[in-house]
Amino acid sequence: MFDWFRQESVSSPPQLIRTNEPDGVLRVSEGGVYSCRGGRGDPVFHTETSNEISVLKTAKLVLSVSPSWLSPGASVTLSCGGFQHPSAGWRFFWYKTVPKPPSSSYSFDLMPGSTSGTEENSYLINGQNHAAGYVCRAGRGEPVIYTDYSQPKFVWSADSPPAASLSVSPDRVQHFLHQSVTLNCTGNKTQWRVKSFPEPVRPSSSQCSWRTMTGSSCTINLLQHHSGVYWCESGSGDFSNAVNITVQNNNGLILVSPVHPVAEGDPVTLSCRDKQLKLLSKVFFYHNDKPLHNDSREELKISAVSKSDEGFYKCQYSGKESPQSWMSVTVSLSSPISSSFPLLFIVRSIIGILVIILLIFLLCYRRSKDSCCISFKLSGSSNQSSNRNDAANQPESPEYNSLLLGDVQLCESLKSPGAAANGTWSAAATDDPDYTEIESGGALE
Repeated sequence: MFDWFRQESVSSPPQLIRTNEPDGVLRVSEGGVYSCRGGRGDPVFHTETSNEISVLKTAKLVLSVSPSWLSPGASVTLSCGGFQHPSAGWRFFWYKTVPKPPSSSYSFDLMPGSTSGTEENSYLINGQNHAAGYVCRAGRGEPVIYTDYSQPKFVWSADSPPAASLSVSPDRVQHFLHQSVTLNCTGNKTQWRVKSFPEPVRPSSSQCSWRTMTGSSCTINLLQHHSGVYWCESGSGDFSNAVNITVQNNNGLILVSPVHPVAEGDPVTLSCRDKQLKLLSKVFFYHNDKPLHNDSREELKISAVSKSDEGFYKCQYSGKESPQSWMSVTVSLSSPISSSFPLLFIVRSIIGILVIILLIFLLCYRRSKDSCCISFKLSGSSNQSSNRNDAANQPESPEYNSLLLGDVQLCESLKSPGAAANGTWSAAATDDPDYTEIESGGALE
């Protein structure tokens, strides 16, 4: 028979915590200084007290994830907490969960860059697109002594990855107590299990394990504690999209809203129903706790949803109110392009006009590259011949002058020997072929 003693510290007196134990094994859950002694016979003769062993109580690690619901491509931050002094030589190790069929537990794959641990008690994951589970643990010393693993925490996504998809029938978020809901897992695997958060009080009543699933689907008779987030897992580590399920009391109302995200531009209809699932009229609908209309109606119809329609919805009827449910709106990859189409059209139109103007100038330049301005022919040219004769008598001193018609300046021309006094000039008056004729119907001042 064995007796066991525990001390709060080396300097404190020992306290007898177990007596007449049949074997020499003691399992403890708290730190302290432990020792033992043996005894036999009647009266009992005891051995000397054994050497003392110190048991250090390590903190229970708690993993947190942010955000818990993903936007595609978002960054996820894992934080491993529970230490009073996390910098006291501890290094942190990060793992991704992998389901272990046929059990309900997980194996853990070490994350990239975590082989030797990280000094920081946080870990950043960039470009996370799909649901996944994670755990952490800490270690120090040489050889490394590790703490226990944290409990798994999950990051959920409403978008369905190619490898796995979860659908719900009836296809809505809210359900009444004791109604049956069928969960269907589809993808490139044949063996699935359904998981939920929080864990149900009675797992056998809500979890569809590897053994109990018929093909890829299972049915749950909903109880109050079945409200939560559901997803599918495969033995190869695939996670499906996640869906919310809310269980409502039978004397209440439910909002009928889509369980999966709605694509931007698609129509959607929300309604309010009672236990008999009768469509109710004179219903008020709320978006993020704000009434959508001043009057009541039977259904809330949105012809083309946009990102601004995303949020929490609930309905109110005859003094009763449904739980609120989140409606997610996904934006297609083409949406940013289509939304910027008017701006692109304007920019391209302006560029096109500028190109046309440039081409016109280039064409004019090629046609008149041997002249300083384009030929203009104006009315009233009765004195053209005399103007040309006068032009031959001008002195041969070139100068710049403005060709004016009244107050309007037509162009800058280069006068050369033979330029007329009234502004007309004849190519016949010079041997230089680099000028063309400008004919004016009247005297220019």
